[in-house]
Amino acid sequence: MLEQVKFKSFKSFSKETIISCIPTKSEILSESNTYNDILKGCAFYGSNASGKTNALTSITLLLDLLFTDVPLFGLHSFFNDDEYLSFEYKFNINNNIIVYSFSIKRDGTIFKEKLTSNDKIYLDRIGLSAESNITENKLYDHNDITDKTLFLKNIYFNTKFAGYKDLIDWYDYLKNSIYLNPTRQANGQIVNFDKTQNDIFLMDYLDKNGTEEINNFLIEFNFPYTIKYTKSTNPIDKLISFSQRLYLIRKNMKPIPYLLESYGNQVLLKLLPSILKVCKTGGILAIDEFSSGLHNKLEELLIKYIFNHSTNVQLFFVSHSTNLLKTSLLRPDQIYSVDFDECGSLLYKFSDEHPRESQNLEKMYLSGVFRGIPLYNENKN
Repeated sequence: MLEQVKFKSFKSFSKETIISCIPTKSEILSESNTYNDILKGCAFYGSNASGKTNALTSITLLLDLLFTDVPLFGLHSFFNDDEYLSFEYKFNINNNIIVYSFSIKRDGTIFKEKLTSNDKIYLDRIGLSAESNITENKLYDHNDITDKTLFLKNIYFNTKFAGYKDLIDWYDYLKNSIYLNPTRQANGQIVNFDKTQNDIFLMDYLDKNGTEEINNFLIEFNFPYTIKYTKSTNPIDKLISFSQRLYLIRKNMKPIPYLLESYGNQVLLKLLPSILKVCKTGGILAIDEFSSGLHNKLEELLIKYIFNHSTNVQLFFVSHSTNLLKTSLLRPDQIYSVDFDECGSLLYKFSDEHPRESQNLEKMYLSGVFRGIPLYNENKN
């Protein structure tokens, strides 16, 4: 699980910034919201354009660089002139402390990489030269390394880390991770980093798993409907007819086609395959705009479900729903506010203000105690 990410000169964050998943000594929700002395994720709050999504992206960037072809341009802070942006990720995987760091120049070239496990150096790269203790060959140069790709990505592709269980377990944890934005799924903004598994998409999930697991969830939590789905064997009609094959069934009512259902119910059904899957496999579940289309009580239900039905899952999400800010749901050390000034985005952890368990975190946040709120002139109305 992720213990900490430290970064500098990244997008709207110009100063060195740390997101820590090491819990404070507080006993609040220690059984449900922590595992192996690590927080099961964090939430990010703040005004519009404060940098909340960038904070979330600092966590998912490593996944993008290792498993996708994300471009290296546009990552540097526009609030300073630093030549390099830098990242350091620290993980605890089965009590193995794995640290991976890299830096990228403004021209979009990778300058440094370093990977250690329990302080043993596995990979050390500067520019187009690298030393590896993972592979049979120990030294590499410009004939083996490109300046646009993490060398670790190439090593894994060629070796699968054979013989190094600590690294295999770490990579599996990363590969099982999922990023999604419920408001943009129609545009493909859902990423499963395990390319061999596509059943986080609702149609693929239903084709592979049927409706039983989702319906069990809906019945367990007393939703007023279940779903009925007819699997298609015709690949040509598969996408076109999906909405005609998925229905929501309510008591004493005619079935309602999926596309005629409310936006909120559509969002929930899109979310559930990812939630159910990651609770089984472990990994990071990163959700941007988590609150879009969902009732306050449903948001709370989903967060509690993830924390209570998983061990090595970490949920990182961005939300504007201040009703989630309570110690019956989130620990203060799990909540960050994102503020913004002339130097760019700044993170503040709620637990730094030492709130008591009995205090109302929502009221404290809205009154400005934790920062990260918009300062509009409401007297003009």
